[in-house]
Amino acid sequence: MSVPQLMTIALFVVVILCLIALLYISIYWDE
Repeated sequence: MSVPQLMTIALFVVVILCLIALLYISIYWDE
């Protein structure tokens, strides 16, 4: 696996985690 590909996967994982975090915040913010 090349370095650029690894960077892309890492960035993708970070974006997914941020979206999940925002989803949790939006759910708990309403209550």
